[in-house]
Amino acid sequence: MVTNLKISRVSWWKPLLGLLLLALWIGGASFALADASQDNLKQINVHIDKALAAVKGNDVATARTEFEAFDDAWFNIEDSIRAKSKDFYVAIEDRMHYVEDALSYKPVVPKDLQTALENLNTVNQAFINGAATVPNTGATPASGTAATAGGATEATSGTPTVATLLNILSAARDQQAKGDWDGAAATIKNFQATWLDVEGQVKTRSADAYKDTENDMALAYTLAKQKSADLPGVLNRMSTRLEPFENPNTYGIFDATIILLREGLEALLVVVALLAFLKKSGNETKQSWIWGGSIAGLAVSIGLGTAIQLLFSSAINSSNREMIEGITGLVAAVMLIYVSYWMHNKSSTVAWQKYIRAKSSSALAKGSLFGLAALSFLAIFREGAETVLFFLGMGSGISAADLILGLALGAVLLGILGFLLVVVGVRIPMGPFFRVASILVFYLCFKFVGTGVHALQVGGILPTTTATYLPENGFLGLFPTWETTIAQLALLLLGAGLVLFNHFKTAKEDPKAAAKPVEPGTASAATK
Repeated sequence: MVTNLKISRVSWWKPLLGLLLLALWIGGASFALADASQDNLKQINVHIDKALAAVKGNDVATARTEFEAFDDAWFNIEDSIRAKSKDFYVAIEDRMHYVEDALSYKPVVPKDLQTALENLNTVNQAFINGAATVPNTGATPASGTAATAGGATEATSGTPTVATLLNILSAARDQQAKGDWDGAAATIKNFQATWLDVEGQVKTRSADAYKDTENDMALAYTLAKQKSADLPGVLNRMSTRLEPFENPNTYGIFDATIILLREGLEALLVVVALLAFLKKSGNETKQSWIWGGSIAGLAVSIGLGTAIQLLFSSAINSSNREMIEGITGLVAAVMLIYVSYWMHNKSSTVAWQKYIRAKSSSALAKGSLFGLAALSFLAIFREGAETVLFFLGMGSGISAADLILGLALGAVLLGILGFLLVVVGVRIPMGPFFRVASILVFYLCFKFVGTGVHALQVGGILPTTTATYLPENGFLGLFPTWETTIAQLALLLLGAGLVLFNHFKTAKEDPKAAAKPVEPGTASAATK
């Protein structure tokens, strides 16, 4: 990327430092959550003690109420348990499912409920007392197996996804329709085991869907054991609830279009400025060098993008996909902060145009047509390299169809704008353009931060602390977790701070400019 000395010395490390401090803060908070996990479980396990006392006295209603209180409180502390020990987390969830199964029977069998509660209490107490391994209560089905219609088992392969859960539900429906109730029950039990590896993908996107699914899978198992005609309705309800989470894509056509249009239009403005300079200086016949350099810059950018895509495709696998997507998304967010504020504020734009005018004049004075081609090449390649980085940050969070449509739409709009600028001679006010573009880029940055943290949560790199009252919105990259919410709030504060800093800096250097913003010029006027 070519620029002058003033631009290259910009403090690009400040936004990176801000995100690093945020990561350390989240890490420290996560450690504190994990460290308090034993006390958290000890406090809520009082409900299990009360439930056991109640069921021993044949008071099933009170036992149900106490377990439901435990279940509600568990939702708020389970992330700290999982952060400390995934094995204990899985074991506690599994024992909870058995309690839910026992409570779903009509009528409830007190002896079965008591056994399920005792097994849960045994595992809870082991965790509270700091045990290194999960005690064997004899209540957990064989791990790593999936029931089939014929009653046999087959090893579960690959990393489970929401699509895996939907396939299991479909198999359970088929088994029930054929009258194989025992097979359906075994398949639903496999759903419960698989759910433990997939629940993070649902919980970080919808706390309500997570809780409802947890309740329904216990109900579905009981209905299958009772051969109830209500089972298909519950299975269909679960499938309908989970289907929106089958598609992991978090970016769409609009996002892809914004990146290409924003970066492409700035490159186009630079090329237009070079063409206008040649025309004003009486060197209009030398425009082919500008176009040649631009085409070369575009070709190299495409080649760079292809090479990086091939490199990352070979490096990504099922075990590190979320980690790589999360890291690249956060790196792209840092670069977007840098691009939207430091490189595309008024002073940087003016400095870049001055640089172009100076180099163009020097090239013409020396008769160096290659110098003009190099300028246009660097103008295109600069924006192309940024575009490659931003698309890399999207990772596999965008479908191939949406990416192609977004690129196509952006290319068409750039073609129309190019025609208006080059052929018709329309002038674009650069000040308003950069302000609107900066807002759009900040939107992408905001979304990159949310989806980046979310990917690391799904990959188990960062903890997940959910809350039903936190907002969730796919378009904005909002997820109902404290980690994503705090990161995005920090970004908003950082953005507001940078804007205020720039305002006060401008006011100090030029009070009149701060009182009444001065446009840095237009695309065609930039060479005057």
